[in-house]
Amino acid sequence: MRKPISAAICAGLLALSIGVSHASLLMKPTYNADLDYQSQMFSGNYNEALTHPDTILGFPIGQRVATPVQINQLIQTWETQTDRLHVIEYAKSHEGRPLHAVFISSPKNLAKMDEILAKLDALSDPRKTSDTQASQIIEELPAIAWMAYSIHGNETSGSDAALTSIYHYAASDDPKVKQMLEDMIIVIDPIMNPDGRDRFAKSLEQYRGTAPNVDDQSLLHRGDWPYGRTNHYFFDLNRDFFYLTQPETKGRVSLINKWRPQLMIDGHEMGPQDTYLMGPPRQPLNFNIASSVQKWAKTFSVEQGAAFDEKGWRYYTGEWFENWYPGYSNYAEYRGSMHILYEQSRMAEDGVRRPEGTIQTYKESVHHQFVSTMANLESLHKYSKEMYQDYWSDRKSILKKDSQYANKTYVVLANNNQTRMNTLVEKLQAQDIEVYVADKSFQAKDASNHLGKTQTTTIPKGSLIIPNRQPEARLLSAIMEFDAQLLPATVQQERQKLLREGQSIMYDTSAWNLTMMYGLEALTLPTNVTDDISRYSANNAAKVSATADAIAWAVNGDDDASVAFAARLMERGVQVRVIDKASQLGQETLVRGSVVVTITDNPSKANLIALINETAAETSLSIQNIKTGYGTGDMPEWGGEHFALLSQPQIAIISQTGISSNDVGVTWWSLDTHLGIRHSQLDSSTISRTDLRRYNVIIMPNSRSISDTTIDTIKSWVEQGGTLITHEGSTQAIASKDFSKVKLLDDILDDSEKYDIALQRRLLAQEPLGDMKDYFAMTVQEDVDYPWDDAPKRLSKEDLEKRNAWQKLFMPAGAMVSGNVDTQHWLTFGTSKTLPLLYGRQPVLIVPENAQAVVTVGVYADKKQETKSKDDDDEDKTKAIGWYTLPKDKELHVRMSGLLWPEAAQRIANSAYLTRESVGNGQIIMFSGEPIFRGATLGTNRLLLNAVVFGPGMGTRPNIEL
Repeated sequence: MRKPISAAICAGLLALSIGVSHASLLMKPTYNADLDYQSQMFSGNYNEALTHPDTILGFPIGQRVATPVQINQLIQTWETQTDRLHVIEYAKSHEGRPLHAVFISSPKNLAKMDEILAKLDALSDPRKTSDTQASQIIEELPAIAWMAYSIHGNETSGSDAALTSIYHYAASDDPKVKQMLEDMIIVIDPIMNPDGRDRFAKSLEQYRGTAPNVDDQSLLHRGDWPYGRTNHYFFDLNRDFFYLTQPETKGRVSLINKWRPQLMIDGHEMGPQDTYLMGPPRQPLNFNIASSVQKWAKTFSVEQGAAFDEKGWRYYTGEWFENWYPGYSNYAEYRGSMHILYEQSRMAEDGVRRPEGTIQTYKESVHHQFVSTMANLESLHKYSKEMYQDYWSDRKSILKKDSQYANKTYVVLANNNQTRMNTLVEKLQAQDIEVYVADKSFQAKDASNHLGKTQTTTIPKGSLIIPNRQPEARLLSAIMEFDAQLLPATVQQERQKLLREGQSIMYDTSAWNLTMMYGLEALTLPTNVTDDISRYSANNAAKVSATADAIAWAVNGDDDASVAFAARLMERGVQVRVIDKASQLGQETLVRGSVVVTITDNPSKANLIALINETAAETSLSIQNIKTGYGTGDMPEWGGEHFALLSQPQIAIISQTGISSNDVGVTWWSLDTHLGIRHSQLDSSTISRTDLRRYNVIIMPNSRSISDTTIDTIKSWVEQGGTLITHEGSTQAIASKDFSKVKLLDDILDDSEKYDIALQRRLLAQEPLGDMKDYFAMTVQEDVDYPWDDAPKRLSKEDLEKRNAWQKLFMPAGAMVSGNVDTQHWLTFGTSKTLPLLYGRQPVLIVPENAQAVVTVGVYADKKQETKSKDDDDEDKTKAIGWYTLPKDKELHVRMSGLLWPEAAQRIANSAYLTRESVGNGQIIMFSGEPIFRGATLGTNRLLLNAVVFGPGMGTRPNIEL
C-alpha cells in the first residue's frame, strides 16, 4: 500500500518547485572558489537514528541562516530520537515563539535531574551545609554548562553553531564524547531572541539575490530599521539580566539560577571586518566578581586560544571588552558561574570580503563558534571538581563576619508606591536575594543616602531591609550598591583616552543601581540588620472596592498604577479627574496626584461602580470611597480648580527611519506594560501627509534629525491644542528652533545673564521668607536685594564658548545625577523632591522665565558654617561657574553614582531635565534624555506616564463639545 506523503513534505516539494521555476528566469551566478569553505565541522561516527540537520534544513548547516521554525523543528525531531536529550520550554517571546533549553547528558544523569538540583541548592548555601556534606556533593555532582547563543537576532552564527553542537553531542559515537556526557550536563540555549532572528531572516529573504554577496555594506548584511538585533519591543536582551523586563529574560534567568552552571558562554557577533574575541575581559572589572572566577576565565581562554591556533584562526582577548556593568549575561559571574563571551566577526550570509583580499564565509564563522563550544566544554570537563571547590570556598567566605559584605544593609524606605516597591522585590527575589521588612521603626546611625550624606535617621516600619550578608551577596552588592568602584588606574586611563582621542574605554553606562533607577528613596547602613525584621511576603490582603453610598471614588496618586487607573477608565468612557493639591474629604486623605471619579461627572453611567472596581482590580489598587466633597480646613473641595477634569489621551508615537528603535520600542513597551491603552505608531517620513487631528498626544522618541517640514507640521498641530512630548535628539531638534522658548546651552552663551536671572528667580521661589517686617514696611526700603546684586564678574561669551567646548569632551556615558523636582507641578505626581536621573551625552536645556523647568539637575543645600581664615574670603562670594552663578551660601549636589567628570558636572548643573511650555492652545513637554531607559528607570518613567495621560487635561485648553 502506498504511504501518504506528509503535508510538510508536500509543502517543501511545492516550495522547491516554485524556487526552481523562479530560478529558471534568473542567470546562474559565476563560481567563486573563495566561497567554497572546505573544512568539515563534523568528524567521526554519528548515530544514524538521529536525523542529520542538513536533511531538515534543506542545505548544509552553516551555509545559510536557519530560521526559528527550522531550529525548533530540529530540536523537536531530535528529542524523539535519542535518550541523551531533555528539552524544556522556559519562555515564550512576545510574538509567541518558544524558547528552549536543550539538556544533553547521559540517560542516567537526565533521570536524576531533581536530585542534582537539590545538591546544587545545598552547595549554594553554607548556612545549611557542612564542609563534609559539601565535599560529598562535589564528588557526586556532574559538571554543568549553560551554552547560550544569538541573543541579538542579527548575530546569527551562534544559533547555527548551537544546532551543530546539539547534533554533535546528541549523536556522536566518540567514546570521549560519551564519557563527557557521563560526567557533565550540557545545557544549550540555541536561540535566545527568536523574534529578532525571525525579523532578520525575513530581511535576508527580502534582499537575497541570485549571486552571493560579500559586501558588508549591503542591505543583505546590514538589514534595515528596526534591524534584527532586538526583540519584539526593540529591547536589547543582553542588557536585561537583572532588570528582567522581558519574557525571554525572565524565563531564562529563572532556569539559569535554578541550575547554577559552572560555565556560561554567550555567543555573539561584532563588526564584519574584525576577527574573533574571547575572554577574559580587561579592566574595568566589577569589584564584586570573585577572584576565583577570574582565575578560571584565564585558564579557559588559553585552552580556547590553543584550539584556534590548531586551526590557524586569528583571535584576541580583552581590548574593548570590559566587565563593569553587571546587567549582561555575565550577571551569572556574580552568582559563581565562570562566564565567557564569544564575539565572532559578523556576516549575515554568504561571506564577507576582508582587507587582505580573502573571504570569510558564513560557514566558517559558524565553525569558529562550534570549535569554541567544544574547547570550553573540554576545559570544564577537566577542571569541574576544582571549580566546585572554589565555588564552595567563596560561598563560605562571603558569609563570614569579616567579609566585605558582612556589615552592610540596604534599606528602601516605606512609601505609598506599592506597585514600584513590589516590582523591586520581584526583581530581587528572582535572583534568590532575601528581602525582609521592618516590623517596627528604628534608629539607624551613619546611614548614607543617595546624595552621599551620612546621618542618623529613623527607618519607618514597613521599610524593605536587605542585608548584604547572604549567599547572593556579590550580585546583591553589584545591583544595589550606590556607587560601583573603579581602580584609580582605570580612571586615569579613561581620562587619558578622552583627552587623546575623545573616546571612552567604558562599554556601557557607569551607573545602574536599582533604587536610583526606580526612583525609590534608599539608605545604606554600615551594619548587618537582623533584629525586628521578618521575611517579605506579598500583601494578599483584600483590596477596598467602590461602594454605592459614595459620591466620589479615588485611588492614591503616589502609586504608579493610579495613572493606568485613570487612562483605562477614560478609555471605557468614564469622566476622570486628578487632584493637584492634597486634600482631606471627610475620612479620606487624598495625596497630590490622586485620581478621582465623581458621580456628578458620570450621571448616565449605570455601570460606573462596576467599571471602577474592574479597573481597580486590573491595577491592584484599593478604592477610597468619598462621602463628602467638603475639604477639611483650608483644603480643596471637589468643585474647585484643584480637581482638574482630564481628557482621554489619543496617542501617537513617531517611529521608523531616523528615530531610535530602542527608544521607540521602550516607549511602546511602557504604554503597553504600564497603561495597556490604545496608541498608534506613525511613519516619520509621512508626518506632513498624516491627519494629526486624530491625536491629542504625540511622542517623538530620540532621533538623529527631524526635517523642517515635519517640525512645521507638528508645530501647527500643537498650536491647535496638542500635547507634544519629545526625548533627547528630538528635544534637541525642537529646542534649536523658534518652536520652543527652551534653548540649548550652546545657543544662550551670548545672553547668559538673562537665563541666570530666570534660574535665580526659580531658586528664590523655593526659599523661606526672612523677617516679615521687611515685607510690611511703611517706607520705601533702600536695601532691597536683587538676584544680580552680588553677582560676580561674568564670563565673556568667548570664555563661555571655550569652557563649553572643553566640557563637552567629558560628558558622561551614563551617570546618575540628582534631580531637583518641582513638587507643585502636575507632571511630578508620585515623585519625591529629589529624583535620580540617568544622564548621558544628551542636550543641555536652559529654561527662560516664560517656560517651566519641572526637573532640573542638581540639588541645593546650605553650606556648612566653618571657621575660615582671611585667605578664604573668596569662598564666601557668589561665583560665576559658567552661564550661571552659584550663591555664596549654597552648595550644589550633582553626582549620585557613576563616572561624572567635574567638567561635565559644571556643564549640566542647573540645566533642565524636564520642561513644559505653552504653545498656542497646546504644549510642549521635553525630556533632555530618554525617560524609560531599558524599561528600568521607573522614576522618570512616571514623569512620562503623567505627561501622556494627564497632559491633554492639565496642560492644554479644553474643548467643550456642544
